[in-house]
Amino acid sequence: MDKIVEQRFIEKVLRHQGDRLLRNQGRALYAKARFRSGQLDRGRSVSVSGDDNLNGELVFRHVDYERFLDMKRMVKMKNGKTRRKSGCKIHNRFTYGHFLAIAKQLSVGFTDSVKEKIREELKAE
Repeated sequence: MDKIVEQRFIEKVLRHQGDRLLRNQGRALYAKARFRSGQLDRGRSVSVSGDDNLNGELVFRHVDYERFLDMKRMVKMKNGKTRRKSGCKIHNRFTYGHFLAIAKQLSVGFTDSVKEKIREELKAE
């Protein structure tokens, strides 16, 4: 029973953080990316899977060029000079931020009260 409870906790953490990632990054995409085709937003998805060995997996799918929007690039100014322009900060900031949140929740979030709550949920099913 304890293994099932722990697996359910892992799946809950991954599902919650995956949904948060999509929601928070979606806000940033809308505010920072000036492209309005919707391809960036529609091309994103999250899936969570797990097995009996307490291996949880969060898969974040996105369009390939999303990572390149983070990169700094050279921009030609009106006076002919070039300068470095900052990226949109819509990929790494969110993926690594949520990765750290997942690591923290998995390391310290599995308390006795959480175990009891999950056991009650399992009994109710």
